[in-house]
Amino acid sequence: MPTPLRRRLRLARRAVFYGAAVLLVLVASLLAVASQLLPLVERHPDKVAAWLSQRAGRPVAFDRVETQWTRRGPLLRLDGLRIGEGAQAFNIGDAEMLVSLYAGVLPGQAFSELRLRGLDLTLERADDGRWKVRGLPGQEQTEQSDPLSALEGLGELQVIDGKLAVIAPSLGLNARVPKIDLRLRV
Repeated sequence: MPTPLRRRLRLARRAVFYGAAVLLVLVASLLAVASQLLPLVERHPDKVAAWLSQRAGRPVAFDRVETQWTRRGPLLRLDGLRIGEGAQAFNIGDAEMLVSLYAGVLPGQAFSELRLRGLDLTLERADDGRWKVRGLPGQEQTEQSDPLSALEGLGELQVIDGKLAVIAPSLGLNARVPKIDLRLRV
């Protein structure tokens, strides 16, 4: 290989290496600044509610927000989360919203996760073979066939430390799972 070509390749390799190093330092600096600005989010819950309302496509309200930085991004603890307004509103209760900065960059991955803790779910099979889930927040207040439709814009739904009862009298099944964790992309 001629010497000028080797020199150009070596210079190009160095430029790529130094460019990647500078980019990595810039991203780390931006994330450090973002983690330090999280207390500002706690002081402006109205902006958080407006952002969540925009994502959900309906009004979102909560009583209090606490923030924490995790390895995956900011975690918002929302006390008394309510989605909708008036007669259409339903109460979710205490929830967590994880804004996953790294997963949101990848195609097909959820940018945010709504975490619900301690749900008591019942999966019941009717005699005609259809299954029905009971125990989801807001299920008894909405006339919709799908209680998860209000959560579609909030990304992935996670149930943590939940309980599950499976009832299928036609199959002779009546089981209870004392602890279950599940993920659902809505």
